[in-house]
Amino acid sequence: MNSVITLVSDYGPGSPYTAALLGSAMRLLPETRVVEVSHHIPAFDLTQAAFILRSVYHQFPKGTIHLICLDTNISLHKQFLFIEADGHYFLGADNGIFSLLFDEMPSKVNKVLEAHFSLNDLFPEKNVFLPLVANFLSQGSLIGLAEPTQVLTIKQGIQATSVENIIKGTVLYVDGYQNAITNISKELFDQICANRNFKLFYWGKHSIDRVSNQFYNGGIGEDLLLFNENNYLMIAINRGRGAQLLGLKPGSKVVIEFEEVETL
Repeated sequence: MNSVITLVSDYGPGSPYTAALLGSAMRLLPETRVVEVSHHIPAFDLTQAAFILRSVYHQFPKGTIHLICLDTNISLHKQFLFIEADGHYFLGADNGIFSLLFDEMPSKVNKVLEAHFSLNDLFPEKNVFLPLVANFLSQGSLIGLAEPTQVLTIKQGIQATSVENIIKGTVLYVDGYQNAITNISKELFDQICANRNFKLFYWGKHSIDRVSNQFYNGGIGEDLLLFNENNYLMIAINRGRGAQLLGLKPGSKVVIEFEEVETL
């Protein structure tokens, strides 16, 4: 049974942990393709990891196994979870990442049996996750490897919120072009907007009042709002480094205010 494995971690670029994980994967799973989604997640930043993974995992073929290599201390989080959702598999610690990754918790949730890990293991991604995946792909099931359970650790979701004529959102990720990607979905925006005029405010007073279709809309250096291919609203600058020049970073708050509808 061949498959694809993806890696998301906070190891950082050039880390020996990444090399050790890749080397072990080549040794244990020589016919499995390993794709490194990102090792640039800030340390322990589950929200950013979940946002990146939920934005890309559906682009991979069904049967892909996604290893979530952040905050995997088993003594702290009590269980490792192997979850099946949308034809994909996800393996990580029960640290809250899964409540951020899915809008609705999947029904197929399993915990790795204690016989397969040690409470003192400092590198479970290599010593637990990869051998488990190798056994799972070899036998085609989780029998003897994991058993049904439920997610115990729940964290607040990454969705934006709305109240009457206002949407409150947060910058979740800044990409390599310095576009600041928010958690405001096109679905929510269209629902609240209803073709009304609006202003998006950042840092309290700076505002943008229209959504563009392309990065080159407007003049060079002009602030832009666009929806990316995953339908999340992002703030950019035409031919500029938006987040850097605008002072935006993960955690920065944005507010969209829509004009009130006049009633007779």
